Amino acid sequence: MISLATSAALAANSAEVTTSNVRAGAAFDNIKASWNKALNIGDMKADLKANYDYNSNKDFLKDVSLSGDLTEAGSLAVSYEVNHNFQNKNTEVKLTAVSDGTTLSADYDTEDQLKEVGLAREVEVGDQKVDFQPSWLVKAKTARVKLMSGIGGGGDKLSAQIDYATEGGSASYELGYSHSLEEGRDVSATFKADDKDLEVEYVDSTFESGATWTAKATVPVGDANNILDAAALTLKRSWSW
Repeated sequence: MISLATSAALAANSAEVTTSNVRAGAAFDNIKASWNKALNIGDMKADLKANYDYNSNKDFLKDVSLSGDLTEAGSLAVSYEVNHNFQNKNTEVKLTAVSDGTTLSADYDTEDQLKEVGLAREVEVGDQKVDFQPSWLVKAKTARVKLMSGIGGGGDKLSAQIDYATEGGSASYELGYSHSLEEGRDVSATFKADDKDLEVEYVDSTFESGATWTAKATVPVGDANNILDAAALTLKRSWSW
């Protein structure tokens, strides 16, 4: 099992190994790897990317994607990304058009057909610049709004995602905050209201040369009397070459 996963990682441009819950006894949980190749198709340039995920498809690649630019005329640029998943046989296509600072996107796949349409633009609210990304999830009939803004000049960021289901009127939200401790060391927190989980992630690329270590703590806040016992801690080591 390990030798198969290791051989896949050695053929990649990047790889990562994750553990299970360290508090319950650290063990190998998963390995992922990716390989990238630049291609020239006539006058068009494209990027080919293959992904391996042991838990998803241990005996073969998980998926392969091809991305590039379709056209660029004046202020309009159109790009594409095609992804084929070997496990569920699903093919996804994403088209993106950028014009005058506004990005329009459409996601399509062979299973659900048109999945999501959206736009993204940076807007100014008072003295703050906010990344504003509204979208429509077609099959779920859900309106989604993502917001992200920097705080001050220290690199801190706030983010929010709000989903509103037009059928039934239910709403869910996710809040996030990220802070740079110093160069190569960052911490972030994400609260998912539906799951009542708080995720705290610490990323350090200075601990080991050539590798990035990530520690993630998942804390269920729904039961105040059982927070510490129910908290889970996982580790991930990522590297590239």
